[in-house]
Amino acid sequence: MVASKGKAFPFKHVWKILQTYDKWKLRDQEAAPKKSAMLRMDDSDEEARNECKPKRNKKDKLSKKMEVEASSIREKMEHMMKSREALTMKTLETKLLINEKKKEGKLAQVEARHEEAKRKADLEERMIKEYKEDIAERRRIFHGASSTLRGDTPMSGGGDGGVEDSTTDDNGGS
Repeated sequence: MVASKGKAFPFKHVWKILQTYDKWKLRDQEAAPKKSAMLRMDDSDEEARNECKPKRNKKDKLSKKMEVEASSIREKMEHMMKSREALTMKTLETKLLINEKKKEGKLAQVEARHEEAKRKADLEERMIKEYKEDIAERRRIFHGASSTLRGDTPMSGGGDGGVEDSTTDDNGGS
C-alpha cells in the first residue's frame, strides 16, 4: 500500500480485513492520477473503476428513498381513487333509489288521480241518469196532471171532464 506524505498507514488491523474486498483491491493496483487527468474529469475511467463497488452514495440512497416514497404515494393515490370510486358508486346507487321512489310516488299520484277522475265520471254518470229519470218522471206526472185537468181520465166517458151539463135532459135534448 502506498503511504501518503511519508506517514505510515495507521489502520493496519483494518486493512487486513478490507484488502480482500473488491472495492479496495483496485486502489492498490492503480497509479496516482496525474493533474491533466484530473482536469479532464473523464467519468468513463471512474465508472470502469467503480463497476464492482457497491453503489452507496447519497444520490443512490436519495433516489431509492424517493422511489419508495413515490410507490407509497402511488399506493395512497390508488387507495384514494378506489375509495372515491366506491363513494361515487354509492352516491349513484342512492340517486337511482331516490329516482325510483320518486317515480313510484308519481305513478301512485297518477293512479290516484285516475281513480279520482273515474270515480267522478261514475258519479256524474249516475247523476245524469238520475236527472234523466227525474225529468221522465216529472213529464209523466205533468202529462198525467194536464190530462186530468182536461178531463181525459180513463173514468170519464168523454171530453166534458165528468161534469154533467144541466141544460140537457136525459134524452139528449132540451
